[in-house]
Amino acid sequence: MSALLLLFVLGATANEQAIDAFDYADAAAVQRAWIASEKSPDAVTAKVDGRNVAVLPAPFGTRPELARVVLDRKVKLDLAMPGEFALEICSSDPQTAGQVTLYFHSGGGWYGSGRGLKEAGWQTLGFSKASFHTEGKPAGWDKIDGIRIAVWRSQEKDATVQLRRLAARWNDVAVVVPADEAASGDGELRVAVQSASSMSKMLGDLGLGADTVDEGAVAEGALGHRRVAILAYNPRMREETIAALVRFVADGGKVFACYQLPTPLGAALGFQADKYVRQERPGQFAAIRLEGDIAGMPAVVRQNSWNIVTAEPAEHGARVVGRWLDEKGEPTGHAALLVSEKGAYFSHILLPGDHEAKLQLLAAVLGRLAPPLWEEMARNRLESLGHVGHVASLDALTAYVRAGKDATAAERLAAAMEAIAAARRQVAEKAYPGAIEAAGKASELLRDAYVRSEPSRAVEGRAWWNHSGTGAYPGDWERTCRELAEGGFNMVLPNMLWGGVAHYASDVLPRSSTYEKYGDQIEQCVGAAHGHGLEVHVWKVNFNLGAAPKEFVEKLRQEGRTQVSVSGEQMRWLCPSHPANFELELESMLEVARKYDVDGLHFDYIRYPGPQCCYCDGCRERFEAVIGRKVASWPEDCHSGSLVEPYTKWRCQQITRLVEAVSREAKKIKPSIKISAAVFSGYPHCRETVAQDWASWVRSGYLDFMCPMDYTNSDQVFQGLVRNQLELVEGRVPVYPGIGCTASNSRLSADRVVGQIHEARELGAAGFTIFNLSEDTIQNIVPAVGVGAGREKAVPPHGKK
Repeated sequence: MSALLLLFVLGATANEQAIDAFDYADAAAVQRAWIASEKSPDAVTAKVDGRNVAVLPAPFGTRPELARVVLDRKVKLDLAMPGEFALEICSSDPQTAGQVTLYFHSGGGWYGSGRGLKEAGWQTLGFSKASFHTEGKPAGWDKIDGIRIAVWRSQEKDATVQLRRLAARWNDVAVVVPADEAASGDGELRVAVQSASSMSKMLGDLGLGADTVDEGAVAEGALGHRRVAILAYNPRMREETIAALVRFVADGGKVFACYQLPTPLGAALGFQADKYVRQERPGQFAAIRLEGDIAGMPAVVRQNSWNIVTAEPAEHGARVVGRWLDEKGEPTGHAALLVSEKGAYFSHILLPGDHEAKLQLLAAVLGRLAPPLWEEMARNRLESLGHVGHVASLDALTAYVRAGKDATAAERLAAAMEAIAAARRQVAEKAYPGAIEAAGKASELLRDAYVRSEPSRAVEGRAWWNHSGTGAYPGDWERTCRELAEGGFNMVLPNMLWGGVAHYASDVLPRSSTYEKYGDQIEQCVGAAHGHGLEVHVWKVNFNLGAAPKEFVEKLRQEGRTQVSVSGEQMRWLCPSHPANFELELESMLEVARKYDVDGLHFDYIRYPGPQCCYCDGCRERFEAVIGRKVASWPEDCHSGSLVEPYTKWRCQQITRLVEAVSREAKKIKPSIKISAAVFSGYPHCRETVAQDWASWVRSGYLDFMCPMDYTNSDQVFQGLVRNQLELVEGRVPVYPGIGCTASNSRLSADRVVGQIHEARELGAAGFTIFNLSEDTIQNIVPAVGVGAGREKAVPPHGKK
């Protein structure tokens, strides 16, 4: 039989398309289908439970030069409709060969997503489409022409990986994700992607699987016969996508749209878009009061919105069921939520905050649009209640809370158990909306009990990255630092300067609009932080010119100081090998040490943007001077030919020399200053791709502590990353793993943040760093840390002599 299956199956798992069964007759057959790439060993077969499986050797001990082992297969598949991929896999040693990336090739690029194995033995890894990133320029999910499975090295030991099944799956609910060209700019696209990710997470919290479907695929009919399509935020949808959504509604599907309501879609749903309304004052749109008879709706949902796009009922039984209130609870006269027989509309984006009330609202809307979803949400919500923080069952959570011996936590736990009992009774009575509400109450209580049970430590680095450079409350560093200190934190890492802009009175870099509006942010931050016992480690975005004034970038480009990709594309990055850029980066960081009483300097983007850079004329000249001869074929020899390793080493040297110079010269200015860096989580891969050789920085004594960006929703992946980092550092400096609370590829609730703090502590990390400090996170995450993990004040270990 062929191992590649292109059929729809309805068995143990409905809505599934099997792609490859890996049931090949012998080694020759599997090697004809799956080609070993990047000098990987060939796959073979083995008999497991009466059937053949594919076996991929991972000789990371015998052949330590292998960063990963790779299998490729040529296919011709339309995968526009599926929203998730499932890979049945078994590793002999997940600590060695447990990080897996699944790729799909399309046109001129790849879609890729990584996952980590939890333990030895067979398991199924799920790869949601929402988790896939792009490399190059893929042509679309409907034009898949290749599959790649890559298993990464975590330590230098031999292992084997077995593969049993790869399948595509889809759910009844889809979140429609904007295509790149559908958004009006990078910032808007980023918000759109984050909104879709946040919506998918909320659906997961409700116990609903949700698929992400690209707008372009929607135009090709990828929504299929799903029940509901959700538009979390889709600016500038193309006409063909709108037309496809209208057809979807005509065929019986329902649409829940947020913030944007194109006229044809609005008409199909029974709503008429009214107008864009910007807030006249902060707090004008502070909450939504729900009304009407929709089952399961909360009474009020809190949300601070800064603008809305209003709508009015038109046809199909449309009506307003939620209205905006201001910060005083007074009605604003604007509709917030509308429903009809065809769908629903919310007049802004569903923002983070008031999580359980928003889950209840979302459940009520989905239950109204597709009643069969009620039972699925209620039962799955109940089953998931034990998954809090790092624990995975109610029994484990109960034991953990009891071990913490916190009286308030014990009270919360007892109240949660009563709510769970009520929810179970309501499920038995098929009163699903009430069951979801009771389960939501239980979830809040369980999370509160959990975060209160995490013990505090006396010696620990507790830090926040702040991307805006203005703290959580622009113009009010005093309030930001006071609330951080009350939450038990002792460090803040504010982003005060980039490759071409500064939020302070710089004489080296252009001063930003933030500086013009709010004043000198370093001066204000240091004054407030030190008054509350917080250290300030000023965060510099190195080389990246993304925030720099256009005229500044153009001047540098004309001087040949910006990077050029292997394909000749001009990049908005400083070339690290250019002598003038080295001086600019060095002097901008030393200026901070000279002018301000900062506790440290913190590197970020201390790397190249990717393996495609830099191949400017200056790099060629300077590299040839080092090797003492001309490069015969530039840039091919250095990018993919015989000079790859020497060029990789040379690129690393261009980055490392800046780290060394800043560390040396800053300590001459202020001997007590600490040098740190936000670094890529995967080493040595980051050395080979972006020339970030952070392990050598630690060995050479250039860093006083390190903050790896371990952003992931998976605790298992987080553990693997931290474990590898601690082994590489060997105790030379403190490691404060980075937790991606609101990062681009991870979003974590307060209990999940505390859970990763717990895991980092268990592995021996000296502290933690959380991304990103904002008004939302300081109000929702900081207090949760403060009642348990940060209950007692702590001293950062990097300050100890």
